Amino acid sequence: MELTYKSVAELAPMIQCGELSPVELAKSCLDRITRVDPILNAFLDVWGDQAMETAEVAENEIAKGNYRGALHGIPVGLKDLIDVAGTPTTGGSKVLADNAAGFDATIVTKLRDAGAIPIGKLNLVEFAFGTTGLNPHTGDVKNPWDTSRVTGGSSSGSSAAVASGMVPLAIGTDTGGSIRMPASLCGIAGLKPTYGRVSRAGILDLSWSMDHVGPMTRTTQDCALMMNTLAGSDLRDHASSNEPVPDFTVGLNEGVEGLKIGVPQDYFFDDFVDAEIKKSVRTAIRVLADNGAEIVELSMPWVSQGRSINLGVILPEAVSIHAKMLAEHADLYTPAVRSRIQSGFNVSAIDYVRAKRAREWFNRQIANSMRQVDVLVTPTVPIATPTIEECMPSRGNPSGGGELPMFTGVFDVTGQPSHSIPCGFTSNEMPVGMMITGHPFDESTVLRVGHAYEHLTDWHRRQPKDIPSVN
Repeated sequence: MELTYKSVAELAPMIQCGELSPVELAKSCLDRITRVDPILNAFLDVWGDQAMETAEVAENEIAKGNYRGALHGIPVGLKDLIDVAGTPTTGGSKVLADNAAGFDATIVTKLRDAGAIPIGKLNLVEFAFGTTGLNPHTGDVKNPWDTSRVTGGSSSGSSAAVASGMVPLAIGTDTGGSIRMPASLCGIAGLKPTYGRVSRAGILDLSWSMDHVGPMTRTTQDCALMMNTLAGSDLRDHASSNEPVPDFTVGLNEGVEGLKIGVPQDYFFDDFVDAEIKKSVRTAIRVLADNGAEIVELSMPWVSQGRSINLGVILPEAVSIHAKMLAEHADLYTPAVRSRIQSGFNVSAIDYVRAKRAREWFNRQIANSMRQVDVLVTPTVPIATPTIEECMPSRGNPSGGGELPMFTGVFDVTGQPSHSIPCGFTSNEMPVGMMITGHPFDESTVLRVGHAYEHLTDWHRRQPKDIPSVN
């Protein structure tokens, strides 16, 4: 338990100096998975033998002085949208049950080159199209803090696996908030990098103009370490950016003194937002201010339009991706996801064009508003973590948990880097997330603010207690 809850920043020096063996770490993670995953249902497949073989290779390399860096010998879980050669990529759906990957996704190649140990495929909402983490086909992922509650989606398995100590690192994807929502609900760190910063080659699409890939970890520092491996241009991804890639760990320890932090006065703190969430985030903002940050209140009355623009683009793009599979295998989709995707058929070409134009207008508005600040700080989600029962689709409750992406989807529209970290707990002991959003390709400042806040507080160090386990 103590070992499996350590951060990569703590584990890596131990591995480098020989104090900790990658084999020992991999075995600890696999033992933890065996005990806890039957309860949480975070993994769809666990590659125990392969992971141990890779760990032995890593141990031998390091013993010979061939240490590759911070991820060398570190286990990582992969959301099951991501191709790993010779294994199925199902997207959590019966439709792709026999879809074996022929090649590694680019990010898998990068992780292997860095010496990381892929340990298995993680559960998700079917085809990543949902906000709660529920999946009738693969089974619902349970929140480690309260197994009656949702993890958030769609990267449900990724968040639960990290939060419960099964793996120190996981990969998620984010189109409407699917890294940041589950990070918030499970009390971990989750970074949605700038659109194009991390290659999506070899990863199933949901909405090609808004899909992001990023790290889900214990700490902001671990996100930075992971970004040093993941980021970079890729000829296999037409949307991949050629923007220079910095060392994301440089400047992490500079604190927040002198930084200007924008706090929107509209939407993100309105009356519909849960009072305990608002209180926790407001308190976190005061902590940053007390340590040298300048708080700038911003008027953004139009920002509430972001989520509707997000959906206006996602729906037609998603249905265009799924049209052939729907025509051939509609009966294999779970009803809620099939209905969600098919609603894209009702979006006309002119409505899609209007959504794209609205997106351009919206992005200019955000850019203009942020000229005077370094980052924005807001709640990650507006509501307290709902129960699984409350989110079960039914005739009287077709979209339980539908409020979860109201804030995160805004920054999928803009493609800006956006990061969720824990900043408190509700009265029923569920994590509260704070979202830090920066200028395009300025993940470094976003991570700097997150890391500074973590050094000033201990929310990120708390662990779920009393997770039932199989002995």
